[in-house]
Amino acid sequence: MLQREKDWVSKIQMMQLQSTDPYLDDFYYQNYFEKLEKLSATEELQGDGPKKERTKLITPQVAKLEHAYKPVQFEGSLGKLTVSSVNNPRKMIDAVVTSRTEDDETKEKQVRDKRRKTLVIIEKTYSLLLDVEDYERRYLLSLEEERPALTEERKHKICSMYDNLRGKLPGQERPSDDHFVQIMCIRKGKRMVARILPFLSTEQAADILMTTARNLPFLIKKDAQDEVLPCLLSPFSLLLYHLPSVTVTSLLQQLMNLPQSAAAPAPSNPHLTAVLQNKFGLSLLLVILSRGEDLQNSDPTTEATENHQWTEVMFMATRELLRIPQAALAKPISIPTNLVSLFSRYVDRQKLNLLETKLQLVQGIR
Repeated sequence: MLQREKDWVSKIQMMQLQSTDPYLDDFYYQNYFEKLEKLSATEELQGDGPKKERTKLITPQVAKLEHAYKPVQFEGSLGKLTVSSVNNPRKMIDAVVTSRTEDDETKEKQVRDKRRKTLVIIEKTYSLLLDVEDYERRYLLSLEEERPALTEERKHKICSMYDNLRGKLPGQERPSDDHFVQIMCIRKGKRMVARILPFLSTEQAADILMTTARNLPFLIKKDAQDEVLPCLLSPFSLLLYHLPSVTVTSLLQQLMNLPQSAAAPAPSNPHLTAVLQNKFGLSLLLVILSRGEDLQNSDPTTEATENHQWTEVMFMATRELLRIPQAALAKPISIPTNLVSLFSRYVDRQKLNLLETKLQLVQGIR
């Protein structure tokens, strides 16, 4: 290398050592040489010989200048042009500081705490579910005298799972739906409910189904990205075969957002419209209609009041299915085989053909 090139490299390296405060920026190096200087001074005082000369790197110092950056401006330009450099990089993001009140922070903290509590409840309930699912293996491996205690423990854990889902407090007549809805807003919670349902009693599972039907539009909205709700259709369908006619009628009223005593329908029913526009909601509605109609035909002892109530609800469901546009109707997961004969009792032939065509087009069969 030429001497000029060596000087150029040395200058670049020395520029990296420039500092306004070498003692702070290069603390260990400065302290190391202070100790060497003290050691040399001590040796000289003791007469051990001449003071040793130690090579020390002299760190160049620069004056600390305070300056404000002013971007270059050109006359006649539309805006202020900035030139980026190492010391003045181009600003990429404008950080806007928004003022937040104490009420906003308190609300956000409450939402976070509520979600954390829900996640903790889901994990605790899952632990109970895994123990209950493992019951059969433990029962077969246990001794005869241990089995009654295992059975009692299983019953207790199933009740605990139901209480965790519904959030029923001691002394409370009816638990609030909000606790269950919070669990159902989480993907893991929905899958957990589908696995728990077969272990619950008929009354407990029916309560879970009723609560789901009451809050289905909100749950559908929260499930738009996950699309996990269809996993509940199979356990709900099996449950319907264990419910009496009056319960199925009440369930259909809850799903359609109707009062317990069917009155004159409203001009529009946003609740039912949201159900029909979702594949899980429409599939659940069709399964309930099919099961309810089977119960009405197979049970001759059904009271006249129940028959009249079921007929009114069926008329409303049929009218809503005819009213909703074909494009807005969701594609159901499955269609019951007795659906056409079911509707033939409540509409004339022209409307039946229209309804059958609409459902066939949705399903893409026949």
